[in-house]
Amino acid sequence: MIDITRKLKLLKHLDERSAALLEKIEASLSKSDKGDSRPAILKSIKDDQQSCLEIAQEKISTAQQTYDLLDLHIRRLDQDLKKFEEERKLGKDKANKGKKQTGDKRKSTDAGLNEIDMEYDDTEPKYCFCNQVSFGNMVACENPDVSVMY
Repeated sequence: MIDITRKLKLLKHLDERSAALLEKIEASLSKSDKGDSRPAILKSIKDDQQSCLEIAQEKISTAQQTYDLLDLHIRRLDQDLKKFEEERKLGKDKANKGKKQTGDKRKSTDAGLNEIDMEYDDTEPKYCFCNQVSFGNMVACENPDVSVMY
């Protein structure tokens, strides 16, 4: 991330240099209207214009490098996410293999309590939003047409 920040600061610096050169070119153009030594002013404008083009090329290169760095970070995040999802799926598969026919063990957290294993019976009433049994205080459903308990 530090590299990305550095690249963005460089882009800002290059923008500032480019803006300063454009202002210098505009000032040179106004001098040429006043009749100052035209060949010297034109050479100065040409040199400043060349410098602007070089800065523009450097900005393009820096922007491409920044994009590549961001893309690399995104690919790493995608790999980590895929790995995390696979580990979570493996954990669920292992938990499902050890499931009892009459119930399941779920982890619940209540205010002030650590995670504890709770067994439940599949015949317990299910609640409308989560379609699960109660593991503590449930919030009432405001829908009067809900047919399940809340």
